[in-house]
Order: sequence, then structure tokens, then C-alpha cells
Amino acid sequence: MREALLIGFIALAFGLGAQQLQNEVSAFAAVHLAVAAAALSTAAVLALLRARRAKTSNAAARAVIARGLATILATTLAATGATLLAQRAGLSTDLTFERRYELADATLGALTFLGPGLQITLYADPGDPRIRRTRLLLDQLGAVSGATVETRELHDDLADVDRYGVGASNSVVLVRTDAPASQRYDWELVERPSEGSLFEALSRLADPAPVRIYALVGTGEGDLADTQDAGYSGLAEAIRTEGYELVALPSAFIREIPPDSAAVLAIAPQRPLAAGALAALRDYLDQSGRLVAFLEPGVHNGLEALLTSFGLTPSDAVVVDPASADIEGAPPTLSPIAFHYADHPITRGLDRNRVTFFQGARAFALRKPRPQDRLRGAVTTSAEGWLYEDPSVLHGSEAPVAPPGTRTNYHALVAAGEYPRADRLPARIVAFGDSDLASNRYLRALYNLDLVMNALHWVTARESAITLRPKAAATVQFPVPLQNSLTAFYGVGMLVPELLLIAGGCVWLRRRFA
Repeated sequence: MREALLIGFIALAFGLGAQQLQNEVSAFAAVHLAVAAAALSTAAVLALLRARRAKTSNAAARAVIARGLATILATTLAATGATLLAQRAGLSTDLTFERRYELADATLGALTFLGPGLQITLYADPGDPRIRRTRLLLDQLGAVSGATVETRELHDDLADVDRYGVGASNSVVLVRTDAPASQRYDWELVERPSEGSLFEALSRLADPAPVRIYALVGTGEGDLADTQDAGYSGLAEAIRTEGYELVALPSAFIREIPPDSAAVLAIAPQRPLAAGALAALRDYLDQSGRLVAFLEPGVHNGLEALLTSFGLTPSDAVVVDPASADIEGAPPTLSPIAFHYADHPITRGLDRNRVTFFQGARAFALRKPRPQDRLRGAVTTSAEGWLYEDPSVLHGSEAPVAPPGTRTNYHALVAAGEYPRADRLPARIVAFGDSDLASNRYLRALYNLDLVMNALHWVTARESAITLRPKAAATVQFPVPLQNSLTAFYGVGMLVPELLLIAGGCVWLRRRFA
């Protein structure tokens, strides 16, 4: 009986813990809850049978059962009381690895900016099971900003439902009641509320003065309108969401960069840029210009020479790093997982637990053109990284083999340069050795979006906007199955300590009551 009781309580604890950490009733949690129910029921039945058999000591048996029931009741009341006190005091803690229940810095910043002038309304059907989770999230937003938060039934407020175009239960309407007359948006509808989607709506409501960024087009650059995996429409949307105006700039026809440009964006041109475009970029950078450039191994477009003149020399080789993701269809060791970050604004908040991912990259060698220039390898490979000279290895299936005498070292995957001049503001450049990390397929994997957008904020001198953004509830961690790994750990990975705990408990019980 004691062993069944022990197994029941341990299985119950692990089942409830797995459910909380995984945010769902997984197979692991369901099996454990079933085992707990069976074990506790068995313990109860055995206790009753033992009490029935003990004819000469019924009083003692009843006393044992009474003490057990009293202990369970007291524990339940204590846990319930502690929960109510924590709720009343507003106390909470987040034990998940990804801190999924804590608001991201970017969300906190947008809420602080909007303040109590924000009104949040949840429209839902009474029986919708999603309401509770959404309301908890909205209450968090309201507590930070001082916003009013309320829930309304869809069929009781048809005028507002029609006004805001609410088409489904569990939809949220954000209204900025103190919006200035020039405000482009004074309300936003979010039909699938998560912290990520609400953050994007809050950013649009904040409506900062748009800053214009020109994106080079016409020589095979990444397509900012393409919604396929290889496209960059997600990057374009993120740029617009964070207050920028994105304008296409045909490189074949430019002779100078428009003077209202806050930065120029070049996403891996596949063909050589025209001489006039390269000259315009050089003049622009010499006059305090700003550039974010993405390169690809084995492609020469003229940006290499331009970056070299500013001390950021791209290697022709492909980065090889044992600390790489295993990508289906891609050669092993050519997809670096970066967790080494220099102390630089664009890597603020990133660390060994907040990694970024590159799919086939080239590295940068740094050398200052002038003593006062500031160059930094912001993101590097692991210490085991090395360079393979033949870019065609990217199209194979085998891992490259290091030639004899190959030296491993840290190699810069992202390089940042600032060029102060006495008579003007410093120019700024950020160069990425890979463009795939900004594609639709990988932009929202891990912390790639944070790295790319923070580089853009630094280049445009908007350091106050540098932050970590909320991760979508269903963030795809491919190609690095971090979420899958954590799910496995919270599930099957917990079996070993659980079995050890049960075995140790059973041994202790047998010795204690022998």
C-alpha cells in the first residue's frame, strides 16, 4: 500500500509538472496522470481491505486512515490557500526554460510607451476554452501599461463587433484613446492573440515617425515580397512593424543614394552591382551613410571590395563548424549555431541560451582603415571553426574534411563597423556572412529576428529600439529542434530521475517499516 501511495504521488507530481512545462497534456503527462490515478486508487483499496481484515485492531486502522486523509486534506487546503494568496498578491514565477510566461522586453517597451491611454477588449463566446489563457495574457499587458482590460460577449455588443470587424471568438481589439490627430492607426484587431501578434499590433499603435530604408533591387537580391520559404516578406513585415518605411531602390539606375535614406539594405545580390551603384554606395558611406549587407558564399557582387575598403574583408571560403545544426539535404557542419557574442549593441540580450543560426556562411577578417575606427566581430563560430576553400561543398551531401595542418579558431559570422570622422557623424556598417538567416524559413527560428532587427536599429542610430522580441507560441525551431529537445526532456528525459526517486523511496519505506 505504501509503495502504491508513493508511486501515485510521484507520478502525479511528474504528470502535472510536465503538463505545466509543456503547456499541454502530452502523452507523457496523460500516462503519468493515469498511472497516478490507478496507483492512488489501488492504495485506497488496499487500505480499506487492510482495515477490514484487521478485526482486532479496527480502531488503530481507522486512526491510520484518518491520519492519512487528514494529511491529504491539510496539504490540499494549504496548496489552495497559497495559490489564492499568490494570486491576491500578484506573485508569479516562470519555471519554463524559454520563459514563455514572461513578457518580452519589446512588449514591455511598447506598453510603457502607450501607457494608460490603451484600451484592451476581448470578444469571445462564453464557452470558448481559449478565453482564460488569453485573458491572463491581457491582464499582464494591462498591469504593465495601466490599460483598461475587459471581456465582452460577441452577441451582446454587435455594434462594436461590426465596427472593428470581429469575425471570431477569442479576438482582441486594442484602441489607443489618446492617439494624436496625425496617428495613422488608432485601433488594431488581433484575431489570434499571442504575445507576438499583440506586440506587432502595439507597435503599429505606437506609430513612431517612419524612418526610410532603401532596399537594393534588380541584381538578384532577396525578394522582400516573396512569401515562400526562400523569400523575405517576413523581414519586410518586421521592418515595417518596427517603424520603418521600406522603399525599393533599383541599383542599375542609381547615381546617388537618396538623401532621406536612414540606411541601405542589400540582401545578397546574385549578380555584380553596376559601377555607378557601387560608387554611389561608397560616396554615401563616406558621408556618414549606413549599410546592412547580407552576403552568400561563392557569390561575388562587388560588395566584397566595398566592405574590404572599410576593413570588413569577406572570405571566399565556407565556414565549417562542428557546432552546427543537422539540416536535411545540407552537408553536415556547414550550418553554424552561434552562441559566442561580442559586447556590442546588436547582440544585447543574446547569450549561450539565446542562440542564432546560419545556413552556409562566409566569414570576415577585420582590419581598421584608420586608428579611430571601431570594428567588431559581433557573432562568431565556436573555437573549432575553420574555413573550407571550395564553396561548391554547399551543394554536396558530405561533410568537408579538414586538410592536414588546418587551424581552428573563432571566425566572425557578423561584423560591425563604425567610422567616426571629425567633421560629421560616423558611418555604420553591419555585414552578415549569410542571408538565409533572414529568409522566411529561418528568420523566426531561435533568435535570428532579434539579431537582424537589432543590427538595423543600431545602424540607423535607434539604439533605444534594441530589444528581445516575443516568440510566437508555435515558434518553429527548425532547423535546430530546441523546442523538440525541451519537450523530450520535459517528457521522456524525466523518466530516469523519476524512476530513481521511486526506487529510492521504495527502499526507504521497506527499511523504515521492516
